[in-house]
Amino acid sequence: MPIGLIIFIGCAFVLLALLKGSSGPPTPIAKEFMTKREQAMLAALEHVLPMYRVHAQVAMGALLAAPRRPGQRFNPADRNAFSQKIVDFVIVDPTLGKVVALVELDDRSHDRAKDRVRDAMTARAGYKTIRIAGSARPTIPTAIEAVGHLRDVELLDGRAVA
Repeated sequence: MPIGLIIFIGCAFVLLALLKGSSGPPTPIAKEFMTKREQAMLAALEHVLPMYRVHAQVAMGALLAAPRRPGQRFNPADRNAFSQKIVDFVIVDPTLGKVVALVELDDRSHDRAKDRVRDAMTARAGYKTIRIAGSARPTIPTAIEAVGHLRDVELLDGRAVA
């Protein structure tokens, strides 16, 4: 067997081994859990609402379920409409385990039309969304202005009533 053919076959095996090893998904890398602005707003919300638990970066899949359609099989597209979306903050009454409100901290990346669709979807499920403008600083006064009214909320039958 000529030496050139042996080298070619050897190189082909090495190349195949390298390609086979890279066929899987890339290794994920860590990212910041929250922006500095989100961290500051979380602290302000927790200060203003000490009677509630404030959860950050909650997947909508934890808050919403796809409706069952009578006589039809489950359609993953129904869940995909919301499952990958994230709610900035979820305010929960810890005594009842019920959601009092959703809080969105808007920024430059927010699209008002998409936000309206998203808010309508969560409203149909019975959630109230409070939006804090992108121009608002993440301070205690801003939090009081946005969610201060929740200090007086009563939960009747598991639903928030202001």
